[in-house]
Amino acid sequence: MAEAESTQREVRSFLMARDPSIDRRCRPRPQQKIALFHDIKEEDDDCEIDCSLDDTSDLASADGISETASSSATNDATIANPSNEVGASVYLRLRPVDCPTSTFAISKEGNVLICSPPLEATNLNKNSAEKHYSFTDILDSHVSQYELYEKCIGQKIIAEESFTVLTYGISGSGKTFTLLGDDHRPGIIPRSLENVFSLYEGQIYPHPSVKLINGHITILEDSATGKENLMRKKILAQNLELESQHKSFQQCIQNEHRFPKGPIDDAHVLIWVTFVEIYNEQVHDLLASDAPKYGVQPNASRKNLKIICNDGRVFIKSATSIYVKSSLEALKLLRYGQKKLTYASTLINASSSRSHCIFLLDVLKYYTGVIKRTSYKFCDLAGSERLDKTGNVGSRLKEAQRINTSLMVLGRCLDAASAAGNKPERIPFRESKLTMLLQTALQGREKLTMVVNLTPLDKYYEENSNVLNFASIARNIIFKSSIAFKNHTRYSNFMGNTRCDIEEDDKAKDEYIQDLEEENARLHEELQSLRGQLEEQEQFLHTKLQQLEEVLRAQHSEELEEQEDTLRNKLVDSFKVTLAETKKQSEKRLQVQLNCQAQIYETKIASLTRKYKAEIEDLEEELERRK
Repeated sequence: MAEAESTQREVRSFLMARDPSIDRRCRPRPQQKIALFHDIKEEDDDCEIDCSLDDTSDLASADGISETASSSATNDATIANPSNEVGASVYLRLRPVDCPTSTFAISKEGNVLICSPPLEATNLNKNSAEKHYSFTDILDSHVSQYELYEKCIGQKIIAEESFTVLTYGISGSGKTFTLLGDDHRPGIIPRSLENVFSLYEGQIYPHPSVKLINGHITILEDSATGKENLMRKKILAQNLELESQHKSFQQCIQNEHRFPKGPIDDAHVLIWVTFVEIYNEQVHDLLASDAPKYGVQPNASRKNLKIICNDGRVFIKSATSIYVKSSLEALKLLRYGQKKLTYASTLINASSSRSHCIFLLDVLKYYTGVIKRTSYKFCDLAGSERLDKTGNVGSRLKEAQRINTSLMVLGRCLDAASAAGNKPERIPFRESKLTMLLQTALQGREKLTMVVNLTPLDKYYEENSNVLNFASIARNIIFKSSIAFKNHTRYSNFMGNTRCDIEEDDKAKDEYIQDLEEENARLHEELQSLRGQLEEQEQFLHTKLQQLEEVLRAQHSEELEEQEDTLRNKLVDSFKVTLAETKKQSEKRLQVQLNCQAQIYETKIASLTRKYKAEIEDLEEELERRK
């Protein structure tokens, strides 16, 4: 039984931290010969170095495993970090749970996680052997947000180094809490914002005069600067409720940290914020005004942005970037974008993020005619899921498949990047939108920091194993060339007319200042001359305008008189014609009336004549009778 167990333990996974003297295939080969055990002998004289490969009982014991892990971690640090090699920093963070399990244990050295499969899952796993995973550091459930930030991020911002931070783990393991935190325990992003604005306090430029457009530093015209200010004020005005919480939030961070202040010099700093999400392999702008509200299912009307790689520069085409002058404004944009994120409920997490969200902070620093760019990317990756445990169906199932596919491509890129330390290998960045956006860090041009979140429960053992396998690949990445993201651009008209060939020594600076003063005096004289010429031109134009008005007034007066006479004649003629016609019509009416009156008069005369004749005849007859 002991032999079988010993043989089984000898079948080691490449993910286990092991002594490179046992199997050199598991580690990148160093550029120079190094005495692997020299430091170990000096540090621990009681350590047994003469353990042979046949002594399997010692390797099987817990103490033996811890010693081997310690030697591996020490040698790993020696081999993986020579002067010309830099690797990714991978930290493990354990989420607090009510019922701790013995499945996951931390070695004495504090940077190796020992995983023993639970009893109920032993028969289900093909490989039930104990596994060791080495990390840059392991942060247990008692480690605070302050300690996490100081270990992972703090020194990188002080050194003004571009970096990318990834939080990875299963759904509900605390990735979002690590990045964002809550009102009383701020996460990495709020602390980074306070650190950045404390570092550049007094150097923030008041106007968005320079912007990163399509990967290139561009000086904005006055009209473009005005539009940027209007858009900035419009979005910031929608998050006024955060102002009342910010003071206590800021005080909480300042009580824990003593962020250093930057040197007092002539540098000017411009800080831009971009916030996007990758949902179903589509890049959506979370700072755009047409983004849907929180909880609304994304539809086809949301614009899918393109990720473009040009000359080693990766940028999101047409993504909204907002200029910020304080940590409060940056947090307002963060909250504004969070309201547009895509969330849904699963059996594991009631509020599960269904997309990868990336919060970008670009710092443009101007000094002595040079603009330097420093980029900070904070990536909250969607949780890796097993479909049989989440119960996803319909659109949730499609989302989970896209999430797992993008994470798988990210794993392939990490694997290819780790293998590229030994031989050239193509890294499949373009197979996923996420890896396209992160390729700068995966190529070693930015510092790469990964915080792996783990829920140490037996029921998530298989999911956690996949997460740890993923992390072990990232841990093995070695960048041969030194990490230096250079993006320096010279301009001659940002803060004034400067020369592009200025040296940085004192003599060149004096010459530069003298040239600048001479140029300023020359421009002042030229401005005065132009103002005099402008006044003469204005006076000449005023005189010409008056003369033209007089000529036009005279010509217009004559034309008016002619038009008045013509109109008067036309009116008189028209009145005469109308009067004659009216007279004729009146005479006709009068004649008709006279004729009618004559007929009536004649009729009346005839009637009276007949009447009187009859009366006369009657009177004559009566007279004759009386005779």
